[in-house]
Amino acid sequence: MQDAEKLSMLKTMLAIDDNNSDELLTTYLTFAKNEILSWRYSYAGTMPDSVPAEYEMTQVQAVVNGFTQRGAEGQVFSIENGIHRHFVYADMVRYIRSNVIPMAKLAAVSST
Repeated sequence: MQDAEKLSMLKTMLAIDDNNSDELLTTYLTFAKNEILSWRYSYAGTMPDSVPAEYEMTQVQAVVNGFTQRGAEGQVFSIENGIHRHFVYADMVRYIRSNVIPMAKLAAVSST
């Protein structure tokens, strides 16, 4: 899936009609991509340049979580003007780390 498709999907999911938000959403997509890759491949040695296909929707959903929690980052519960909100994930990073499985690199063991 291309970044333009992800951007379009995000704008539909978040009900955003203007083009002024493209830069902001692209920044969120880049952040989510970097976090997914660094978490997934932190123990694998080599890292690809793009998000694997099986984690593209995780990337999009991470951006939705991060975007809708703007101003409430780090909170899992909020009460404002009598409105109670509960967030399952405190931020995008926690969402990604809960939904992306890290890879490990097998090390050769020498028998001496």
